Amino acid sequence: MMMQDGFGNTVSTTSEETIDAINRFSNSLIGYGTDFPIVFEQSDADPDCAVLAALATQLGLFLESPDRLAITDKYLTRAVEAAPRATRREQLFVEAMLAHRNADYAKAISCHRKLAAEFPEDLLSAKIGQTLYFNLGNDEGMLWLADQVLDAHQDNAYAHGMRAFGLEQMSRLEEAEEEGRKATEMKRCEPWAHHAVAHVMITQGRLDDGIQWMQTLSDEWDGCNSFMYTHNWWHLALFHLEKEEFDEALSLYDRSVWGREKTYSQDQINAISLLWRLELAGVDVGDRWMDVANYVADRSFNNDQPFLDMQYIFALARGGKDEAVQGLLAGMYKQAKEGPAMTRTVWGGVAVPAAEAFVAYAKGEFGKVIDLLGPARVRMQSIGGSHAQRDLFEQVWIDSLLKVRDFETVMPLIEKRLEFRHPVKLDQTLMMRARNAQSAYS
Repeated sequence: MMMQDGFGNTVSTTSEETIDAINRFSNSLIGYGTDFPIVFEQSDADPDCAVLAALATQLGLFLESPDRLAITDKYLTRAVEAAPRATRREQLFVEAMLAHRNADYAKAISCHRKLAAEFPEDLLSAKIGQTLYFNLGNDEGMLWLADQVLDAHQDNAYAHGMRAFGLEQMSRLEEAEEEGRKATEMKRCEPWAHHAVAHVMITQGRLDDGIQWMQTLSDEWDGCNSFMYTHNWWHLALFHLEKEEFDEALSLYDRSVWGREKTYSQDQINAISLLWRLELAGVDVGDRWMDVANYVADRSFNNDQPFLDMQYIFALARGGKDEAVQGLLAGMYKQAKEGPAMTRTVWGGVAVPAAEAFVAYAKGEFGKVIDLLGPARVRMQSIGGSHAQRDLFEQVWIDSLLKVRDFETVMPLIEKRLEFRHPVKLDQTLMMRARNAQSAYS
């Protein structure tokens, strides 16, 4: 007997509890909720359901605890054993999880593409595939997956939110805002769509619009997992920062960006990114770096994504955690030599020199920053993250050029920022600072 999940996918089970667990997990993953552990419990109760065990495998891969791989492998073994009795869709999903566990990202993505083409009802697979593409800096792939499954989910707000972010990363900003607004009209609690529209507005320099948009919807974020909760507040803080409303940005940091789940990677990244940007703007952030650095130094799970390590290392350097800096760098060097084939050159050619540049930046060695970051900068897309997130590294590059008085290189970069979007006070102040420094030096 077969049953169907909430998206209309056939599931090899006779258990209503299994369907309920799949639906709860799927909605939490796509909607950034918190109802995840149910798949562990229910897979133990229904071990013959391959796709449920595969979802438990995915949850294991998301964990950041020392026993994450042991948990992952328990459920992956179960999924592989049950796969011969499952449908083709479920088998492809299990194959994707197996590839992901083995860090064969090319094969994992290939499976998610096959699923999107053959089984567009599987919205969860498309979401997971989008995340893989995002971590690899492949914007085109993100949008392709969303487009492939959209017709099967025209009445699903999450599908439109997924497409909105793909469009925004492809710089199709007007379409992205339209899709994000549509998703939010369909389901007000669609935080990924809120986030996609915020990306559009920060990219265009529409700061007042962004503040109004996010403040109006912020009452929907309390039930989100810590990443989405802190990340959407981070976006709101960015609008205030670029308006040079620094007190409000710092207040948001203290109230909502740092403190929900301080041991979690994405919460740490939101905190690091906001503190760093505030300092680049000339704001005294007090002793806040020490608290962040303490939590980053205590991490047991590192060297997973270049984008993350590049920011961890600055927090460690800024907090004076020299031993932890060297440990993190050693792991990054190892990834550059032995890491997954698809990301090895990114670790070696981008992440390692950028990380060393950021340590140098924390020490005030700006000439060294220029030497190290320059070659890495042209390949920064490959580390993953969004355009808005990676703009932090461009700001570090510009600030370092100013510090070494390379006005010939830096002035066109600042002019380009001013021309790219609506006038933003932070950019205008940056230009004024550059002109004053150039005038004083000449």
